[in-house]
Amino acid sequence: MRKGFYKSNSFPQRMCEFFTADNGLLSSKALCLGAGTDGTVYIGTESGLNYTKADGSLGSFNCGKVNAIFSFDGVTYIACGNELYSAKNDEIGLFQSFEDEIITMSGTDTLYLITVGYLYKFEDCKFNRFFHTEFIPTDLAIRGEKITAASGSEFSVVNGKRKHWMTIFHEHSTMPEYNINCIAFDSVGFVWLGTDKGAYIYDMKNGWYGHNELDCLPEEEIYKIRFTEDGRVILSSAAGLIIINNGSRKYLPATRWSTEPKLNDAIAVGDTVWTATDSGVTKISEKMMTLEEKADYFFKLAEDKYIRRGYTTGLHKIVNGDINTGEVHISDNDGLWTQTYIGALCYCYAVTKDEKVLEAARRSMKAMGYLAKISGVKGFTARAVRFEDDEGYGTIVKRDGAEWHPAPNGECEWLGETSSDEMTGHFFGFSLYYELCANDEEKEYIKEIVCDIVDHILENNYRLCDVDGLPTTWAIWDPEQLNRNSMWQWEKCINSLELLTFVSVAYQVSGDEKYRNEFMRLAVDEHYLINAAQHKKPDGHTCHIDDNLGFLCTTTIMRLEKDPAIRKYLMMGMKHHWEYERPEHSMLFNVIYGAYTDEVCDLEVTVKAMREYPIDLVRRPVINSLRKGLVYDTEQERWGGEKQLKEALDMDARIAHNYDSNPFRADEGNATVASNPSSYLLPYWFARYNGLLEE
Repeated sequence: MRKGFYKSNSFPQRMCEFFTADNGLLSSKALCLGAGTDGTVYIGTESGLNYTKADGSLGSFNCGKVNAIFSFDGVTYIACGNELYSAKNDEIGLFQSFEDEIITMSGTDTLYLITVGYLYKFEDCKFNRFFHTEFIPTDLAIRGEKITAASGSEFSVVNGKRKHWMTIFHEHSTMPEYNINCIAFDSVGFVWLGTDKGAYIYDMKNGWYGHNELDCLPEEEIYKIRFTEDGRVILSSAAGLIIINNGSRKYLPATRWSTEPKLNDAIAVGDTVWTATDSGVTKISEKMMTLEEKADYFFKLAEDKYIRRGYTTGLHKIVNGDINTGEVHISDNDGLWTQTYIGALCYCYAVTKDEKVLEAARRSMKAMGYLAKISGVKGFTARAVRFEDDEGYGTIVKRDGAEWHPAPNGECEWLGETSSDEMTGHFFGFSLYYELCANDEEKEYIKEIVCDIVDHILENNYRLCDVDGLPTTWAIWDPEQLNRNSMWQWEKCINSLELLTFVSVAYQVSGDEKYRNEFMRLAVDEHYLINAAQHKKPDGHTCHIDDNLGFLCTTTIMRLEKDPAIRKYLMMGMKHHWEYERPEHSMLFNVIYGAYTDEVCDLEVTVKAMREYPIDLVRRPVINSLRKGLVYDTEQERWGGEKQLKEALDMDARIAHNYDSNPFRADEGNATVASNPSSYLLPYWFARYNGLLEE
């Protein structure tokens, strides 16, 4: 048993459903929310009331703009202008009219209603005047006999035998200066205030507590506060949904968890949380899952949506966030991303012995073999292939410097200008499949492919040479360039690690000593091993492509290399790289580091990220920059990098993406694209196979 072992149990997996004008489920701004005792969720809009029942059926009621919704004693009351409606047992009707506009309602033992001019108390089946207001109220909060109201920067309390308003002003008290948007009593008896300067708690005496006193309280503007029976605080803010639970603060940003950042309201209903904004409503539900059940879900999703003739990348051309409308994208790195998927399947098969997984891995491995041979140049692998029914077929144009070429066999077109990214992916996937899945025939096939590639590189002065005989731009492993040309300073060490890895895989599959001899010559005479011992160049976290390649090479070569004297240099490089990337909180990088060092690898951070990894892989834009207190980095500015955070946010506050992407962006996303499930599957099954995680 490894020292870094973690046992994971089932956890609540969040999922989101959207109700917007785009999908025809909401026609106007959602202003407020309410819930009936039967599980019906009421949505107050600018044009009337919408509702969804517990069975999922939808309904509406035309009553004009809804100001407030409040449920009390089995009845839900809906305020529309100066008219109050009631809803119970599927019936909605006018309950009572008032002289002034209704602001809101509140109460625990007794129900109260406040208008512009009066406070009303519910008695004898109707609301009767209790006493007048002395201000234009914005909100009302009542617990038992404690009656409080807010108006702008003022906070008022009903007091005395002869009932009257006592108002607190910040100029004449210890109350901070802010504008109050909402107020609510918690079950303890303290008043929570949502203000333009964050959330505050008032002890109903002389104590006012905000973020400076209680750091779990947010500083963002708060528009609505609600409490749940299990102790959570649901906050509608200018930066999306905020949930305070177990002493910590969780941000669920737009547009993954709400249709836009400014929330008008949010409410917990059973095991769901609903949010309301000007552009729509979201229903956030929770389903108990294990990490393995999540992995099984992603495997089925990948097989159903992401496979194109054995190749898997991401999806594009998604309409209205519906993943079912997406198409598998032909990328510049079909080989890299398909091989990482194969790697995930190899680890999965090694753990589960599931024949369906083996069949999927075998299918995609055959596609990789096709990619490796289609160019007609021995040992030169294509980036991607497209066939007659694929978009763009027949248009031989350059794409990012790469060209589409007709295949010698006439079956398809292949993309050239193959890079070190592709090679790293191939040697990662071929090596794993050879070790964990291949039969004897497949081992011979992989041996041929791998040795052809390595021989091609060695025979062409440590380069990949395209069909035109010219070396490709980035597939350069020549000692003369890496060690003795300053222009290759950034690639020097990572490319040294790559070539050592490639030659190691050739030795793995062939047993031919010429590859081991070449490994030792490069490692010692060309000091590639020392180069690899610090292969990560500090770059302000701007080149994430090399980070991905570095860890894929590291896990491959560390799995194969047995010599402890050589391993110590490789371990130096891995430790240095992981320490630099640690603020990224990468699931994959963490488990690779932990598997080969048996050191602390932030495994609990990895499990947390696996749990938070979104089930919905559509890259819906996430907007975090409206949050207060985010810490931004400056290191990247030296290298021309864009503004980014110093530490990556929680996984459910980011988009799901591959490990060559920047996780430090506060805002990003594109809802027409969906990420590949491999980003979850690879670290999960790697951790299971290497004994870091058990279920």
